[in-house]
Amino acid sequence: MTRSFRGKISYVSDETGEFGREYFSVTVFPDGTRTLRCQCEMDHVKLTRDVTYTVTADFKPIDCFVRVINQDTFVGSGWFRFTETYAEAEVNTAIEGRTRQRHDTPGRVNLYGSHPIAIDIWKCAHTKLADPGQVQRVDNCMSSSPVENGASGPLLFPKFYDMIYHGPEKVTVKSGTYDCQHFSWLTGTGRTLELYTVPGDFLPVRTVVPERKRRYELVEFESIR
Repeated sequence: MTRSFRGKISYVSDETGEFGREYFSVTVFPDGTRTLRCQCEMDHVKLTRDVTYTVTADFKPIDCFVRVINQDTFVGSGWFRFTETYAEAEVNTAIEGRTRQRHDTPGRVNLYGSHPIAIDIWKCAHTKLADPGQVQRVDNCMSSSPVENGASGPLLFPKFYDMIYHGPEKVTVKSGTYDCQHFSWLTGTGRTLELYTVPGDFLPVRTVVPERKRRYELVEFESIR
């Protein structure tokens, strides 16, 4: 049976309060594939990102659409497709113009990081719940942009992610109290993202960036059916 759920994530700075938000909905199909639809808004840079992303039952990408507006100006949009042997893209950006890409890959990539928090949390789906405190490298991944807030491209950029599993932790946010698993994402750019999620659907319950004094919390959640 198909099921769906949706939610809202609040982007909060300890210094200035809410600076953005993210609305998402997920449809999970009987074969385990799922489609996420997401709208991200960052007020301080006037950024809007729209993403529609479909993944396999084990959270590996099938296809994705990304459109980015920054400072109220079109940055780019693109369609991305992933197979067991390659990733390809058809994009149009303000800088590169109309561009086609194809990258051979050693199997279907594990994650296409297109920058919503609701997709960032899916890195945890590829991190083993074992060896707490040990760095686990999630390789054979790609990203839509090397810019911290994703305000370039979108294009295909090869990527890997260094993750740490810590263990279970109960987390309370505005939408409720959740039995989470705690992970860290070591970005290599002077930021560590602390990720708290519920395995299974990998809900984006809380993400904390201590170095930026920012947090991203699930403030609304609803099972649709």
